[in-house]
Amino acid sequence: MREYALRSGIDLGSVLSPHEVAIIRGAGVERHFVPGDTLQQQDEPVSHLHLLLSGRVKTYLIHTDGQESVLRIHLAGSLIGLSALTSRRRCDASSITLCRSTASCIKRADFVRLLEKHPELGIKLVHLLVDRLSDLHFRITELQARSVEHRLAHALLSLSRPDPDTDVPARGFVSLTHEELAQLINTRRQTVTAILGRFAQAGWIARSSRRIDVVDASALAQRCT
Repeated sequence: MREYALRSGIDLGSVLSPHEVAIIRGAGVERHFVPGDTLQQQDEPVSHLHLLLSGRVKTYLIHTDGQESVLRIHLAGSLIGLSALTSRRRCDASSITLCRSTASCIKRADFVRLLEKHPELGIKLVHLLVDRLSDLHFRITELQARSVEHRLAHALLSLSRPDPDTDVPARGFVSLTHEELAQLINTRRQTVTAILGRFAQAGWIARSSRRIDVVDASALAQRCT
């Protein structure tokens, strides 16, 4: 679905066909972003949706106590800002770029007209929203039933899956900080760092600057059983 999900069985293939991507892209204005740029801000009015054309975008939620939770990592072909279609028309989360990225920015009214003209796009959006909801339910269950070590091993396996739309090395890797991983699985950064140290000592991963290589996926998978 062109974004990393933690639930097993959700692949990275797009729910949109290349033709549908071209239709949506043509309805917007192309913009370029540098790392750390904000596409949308939580609780702010939202008037545009974004079709990510290249790069990666992190969407995260800020809780009332100031803590952050990473909701998803968007890949090229992902739609960002669907809260523009709600009656509230305010962002339910914030989204920032993790690297140089390009997106087509589409006005809400123009996107609605696209859905009216191409009703099959509405069906695709339902599929996307159901997949996102399914992933959310999975993460809630994992939080209640699984240890932090289990959740981290599962996250590393999910985030290092090969992207079918790009050329990637045979060995998967994760390019998130320890803090971002902690926000993704709802724990403390220090806990993630300690567990990653044990995984590295066991030879299951290799760590470098802002990158974690998965060396032994089968060993990590055993930690998820």
